[in-house]
Amino acid sequence: MSHGAPKNHFANLAVLQAAIATEGFRQFAGTMRRHMADAEKDARSQILASARGYIAFVEENPHLFRLMFSMERRIDIYPDLQPASQEAYAVLREVSEGLFADNCENPVHRTSVETMLWAFIHGYANLKANRQFYTANAETGRDPALEEIFPQLRYLTGKKED
Repeated sequence: MSHGAPKNHFANLAVLQAAIATEGFRQFAGTMRRHMADAEKDARSQILASARGYIAFVEENPHLFRLMFSMERRIDIYPDLQPASQEAYAVLREVSEGLFADNCENPVHRTSVETMLWAFIHGYANLKANRQFYTANAETGRDPALEEIFPQLRYLTGKKED
């Protein structure tokens, strides 16, 4: 393929970037689902597995990940982008069900739970990919494990502290 070949298939740079991001979201969802398939089926294991898939994708594709989350979801320029991003979000929605009100003393609205989980995993993945765990590394010699920095997960999924 020649350097100029994409100009023959995409109207402009924004459409090309949207097409790349669309494929990225599909791969992202697939990576999370593969990690989940290899994990135990209880809520805690599925949440942690999806988070590990999320982090693995970010570490393996940092530039693609940045592109995916820096774009507007403009379906008018590339109609496949929104469904692809929703496919990835559906993974988060599925694992969030393990955190809903029947496992909590104080019921929390579905969207709030999903947002909390997404913010945690997205933030952790970004910090890890950008090597921002300086304080933790200095004290322990390693990045903090996912399970170590989200102890509320046990409470929210109904697990008792060991």
